[in-house]
Parts: sequence; structure tokens; C-alpha cells
Amino acid sequence: MRVLVTGANGFVGSHIAETLLEAEHGVICAVRKTSNLRWVENLPVKYRYCDLNDKKFSETVVKDVDAIVHCAGVVRAMSKGEYFKANAENTKNLCEAVLKVSPGLKKFIFISSQAAMGPSAAEGVKKVTDKNSPVSDYGLSKLAAESEVKKILYGKVLYTILRPATVYGPRDKDIFIFFNLVHKHLRLVAMTKRFLQLIYVKDVANAVTSCLENKKTDNNTYYLANSAVYTWSEIGRIISYSAGIKTVPVPVADFVFKFAAIVSESLSYITKKPAVLNRQKIVEMLQEYWTADTKPAENDLNVEFTSLEVASEITYNWYLSNKFSKLFL
Repeated sequence: MRVLVTGANGFVGSHIAETLLEAEHGVICAVRKTSNLRWVENLPVKYRYCDLNDKKFSETVVKDVDAIVHCAGVVRAMSKGEYFKANAENTKNLCEAVLKVSPGLKKFIFISSQAAMGPSAAEGVKKVTDKNSPVSDYGLSKLAAESEVKKILYGKVLYTILRPATVYGPRDKDIFIFFNLVHKHLRLVAMTKRFLQLIYVKDVANAVTSCLENKKTDNNTYYLANSAVYTWSEIGRIISYSAGIKTVPVPVADFVFKFAAIVSESLSYITKKPAVLNRQKIVEMLQEYWTADTKPAENDLNVEFTSLEVASEITYNWYLSNKFSKLFL
């Protein structure tokens, strides 16, 4: 298949592009002219430069492809409006463009987020059929994007919506802090237990590849994660063990995260760039349970999910080979 991947230069998108190539699909990367292509520049892919805010650009970019994997979006923004513009409105533009110029598209795969469904009840396992309860503007914007996909494409173009849990792996900037601290022999220990699931980025990419020609996934939504449930403290210990590094536990109270978010937001108003850590992100972090039902994905997608022990070792070694602190300069 000729597969268009939006946001292909990003963390998740670049892994999807690689995995599609490994499966012998042709890959077209939809990126901005200003995009940093460091993760895909050496891949045998083609490029289409676009701005999904512009409907005409959207129509141009979706021509002559068999499938689309829509990864483009933002996880950080300065306002609710920016989240909805980048995540929901752009998705709407793309879907409308598909109907206008590529109505014969074989599959549209949308990379959403667990944030769209929201946290689960105490000790509960949330299902994709349960009521959605996002707790952040990011989650709300992703849920709105899902609604656009269903509203526009249902009955006309086959689609699959994927909701990954917290994604980690080589090239990631967010979970990177845990690996970097372990590298410095430190390990954060949250003073309040909270439970979550994770997914290795290659497993997300393999799930996407499986969905392309898998009829079971047509017009369905899946939560993606390894079924194992962890606390952040356990994650730190596993990373330490996988890296073979002895670490000193550093207890961190909730107010420290909240204070860090306030400082980060204050700096963002000066730099005019979205805060790396904001108060809404803290609201997400402080939910007690981010756990959901992994069985539908396990049954339908034919993907073997990688354990944290194995994937964290791969990830740590990748960070190590790329000299940690110089990675994202």
C-alpha cells in the first residue's frame, strides 16, 4: 500500500513510518516545511509538505494514497483553542479532504490518546465503550477529533481509532526524564501511589500496520497498552534494573509537581512557547488510575506487547548511545 503518515517526523510517527517500510509498504510523510526531519531523513520515503490548517493543502496531500495514518497534532499548547485547532479542526479538515479527493481510500487510522477516554474509577478497568471523561483540554480535543472521524467517515471510508496509553521508547522526550535521572543514579518515588499502563512505541507502530488490512478493526476503537499495571515508583525501579544502575530513591510530594507546573507555565508566557509541564498535565498525572481494557486489542490486532523490562533496556541503551543530554538540543 501507499500510506500517508501525517506527523511522520515526530516520536510516534517516525516509528510508524519505519515499521510500515519494514512491512514493505510505500510511505509518504506529510510534514510542514519547517519540520525537523532528523528521525526520517535517512528513510526511503517521499514527502508532501502541508499545513493541515489549510483545507486546500489537506486536499493536495491526500491524493493518490491507499491509506492514511493521522499522527499529526499537539500534546502541549498555550490555550484550549490551540489544542482544538491542532487536534480536532485539523482532523476534520483531513477527513473532509479524504471524502472530496480520495473517497476510495482503503483505511484511515487515527492516533488518538488514552487522555480522550479519561481515567478509570478506583481499581477499575475502563473499556472503550464506557463513558468518556477526559480531564484536560488535550484529552477533550482528542475526543473531539475522534468524533470528527466518526461523523465524517462512517459508512463512507473505513477507519480505526487507536488510543495509546503513555508511550515510551527511543526518541521520546517525556519519559526521557526518568531514564536521564536513572543515568544519574537517581530515582523519583511518588509519595502517593497511582496506577497506570504503558506502551512501547514499536508496539504502537505494529498495531498500526496490523490495522491496515485487518477487517476486524474496521470502524472500531482500541485502547493500546501492555496489560501490566505499574506505579511510577515501580517504573523507576524497573528502569534502574534494566539499565544495570544502582539508584538513590528521591521522594517527591504532589505539591512539588504542582509548583513545578506553575513555574513552567510562568516561563512559557515569557518564551511564548507551550510549557513542558502545565497544571492540566498535573491533573492528569494525579489521577489514581489510568488503566483500561487491553483484551480487544490483544484479540484483534495480532500484536505481542513488549514488556517494560525488555523495552526499557532497549530505550536506555538508545539514550546512552545518543549521549542523553545532547539528544533534544
